[in-house]
Amino acid sequence: MERSRDKMLLPLTRAQLDFASVLVDANARGAKFWIEFWGPLGNPAKEAVDAAAEAQQDYLRDLKETLEEIEAQPSTSTR
Repeated sequence: MERSRDKMLLPLTRAQLDFASVLVDANARGAKFWIEFWGPLGNPAKEAVDAAAEAQQDYLRDLKETLEEIEAQPSTSTR
């Protein structure tokens, strides 16, 4: 019974992960836009933003892979 309820939450979880991915990209672009005003002094900061965004995207990818593994598991529901 518990597993079937978890499976019902999977589409919502997938949408939340997609939204989080979009937020990571938008925040990175916004941060780099403002860092551009620093000129050449901002290059290390832009690299740091890129590295942080990539780490967050990697984490979100891992979560999506885990979600796909859960989706692939057979349902143990008694219904």
